[in-house]
Amino acid sequence: MRNTLITLLFSVIKAAIVSSLFAGLAYLTNHSALLWFVVTLVAQFVVFYLYGVYIDYIAARDNRALALKELEILSRITFIVPCAACRVENEVVVNPSDDTKFICNNCKIENAVYVNIESAVVTNPIGTKTPNI
Repeated sequence: MRNTLITLLFSVIKAAIVSSLFAGLAYLTNHSALLWFVVTLVAQFVVFYLYGVYIDYIAARDNRALALKELEILSRITFIVPCAACRVENEVVVNPSDDTKFICNNCKIENAVYVNIESAVVTNPIGTKTPNI
């Protein structure tokens, strides 16, 4: 919270300095310095707010595209799975977010695929420094 306030304070100070420069130029050319100060200050906040919105939009668009690409890759995961009835191997596209069922190419019986995820300990063989997975 404190870092956010410090960042905001520095941003306001920078905007005020830029607005003061424009106000000084307006004063030198016999225009209203206060009017130019306020106009440039408001303009800076509006422009940088719109810039921030644009950056957020680009980031959200890129995140959506990345998520869609990941889903596409995940949907292409194929396994060779034996049929539960006749034990003939079938190539099956497994979707991790959905129940995967397939019909055996040999016996035409419907099968379900269950994915079991396990973990293993990485060990180093004696006399080596690299893990053996």
